Amino acid sequence: MDRIIIKDFEVRACHGVNPEEKTEKQRFLFTAIMSVDINEAAERDDLTATVSYAAVKKRIQSFCEGNCFDLIETLAARLAEVILLEFPKVRAIDLTVKKPDAPMSGVFDYVAVNVTAAWHKVYLALGSSEGDRSANLDFAISELKADRLIASIRESARMETEPYGGVAKGSFLNSAVECYTLYSPQKLLEKIHAIEQDGGRVRKERWGDRTLDIDIIFFDDTVIEDEDLCIPHPDMANRDFVLKPLLELCPNKVHPLLNTRVRDMLAVLSAESGN
Repeated sequence: MDRIIIKDFEVRACHGVNPEEKTEKQRFLFTAIMSVDINEAAERDDLTATVSYAAVKKRIQSFCEGNCFDLIETLAARLAEVILLEFPKVRAIDLTVKKPDAPMSGVFDYVAVNVTAAWHKVYLALGSSEGDRSANLDFAISELKADRLIASIRESARMETEPYGGVAKGSFLNSAVECYTLYSPQKLLEKIHAIEQDGGRVRKERWGDRTLDIDIIFFDDTVIEDEDLCIPHPDMANRDFVLKPLLELCPNKVHPLLNTRVRDMLAVLSAESGN
């Protein structure tokens, strides 16, 4: 990915913990390194096909001057999010905020905070076996679309499947979703748990019937093995109700641990089951 860089752009504003920092403007220097695909713009010599660094500069200034935060950590993190949300061609940003005149003793050039943020490509598996199953999936999709930190949502066709795991009794309606998000994996997990709860899910027993189930299958090529979150989903290769919808969205997506494409995982599972 190509990069557009704004280096040490100076803005005077009020950010800091001390009382005088709330009223007396100080210098802040911003360096934004933005990941952008510039091929189309370079070929056509067309500003509309890229990101206007002048527009980004103006937004940095207006955001810095229009807010007053205790911490430059907050200033940096929220500004990075604003740039990603308001300039869709920016896919990732490395943002440094320097404070040359920070109120502390000693000789120094500046204090600074550096943050990185990016749009992450995510695949989710959706399922429902209780109530109006299609309406339950509609609810999940609408909640995802209503969240400004989730974008470009694409759902597969929905399919009827038999219950998995030997506990649930009702048949399931399943689909998969491709989307982009600014959430971290843990924050995305919190978000989908909230959607499940708002959709009427009650966690009674593992693999039991439920109004709504949402699993994170892939998060970029990230591998996480925590107590409450495993990515890629550890049982996905054994679930045709996950692989078949994924086949529609990302047949050539490679599992970062198994080094196997979605289409090949499904072919192996189908051969093993005789389907």
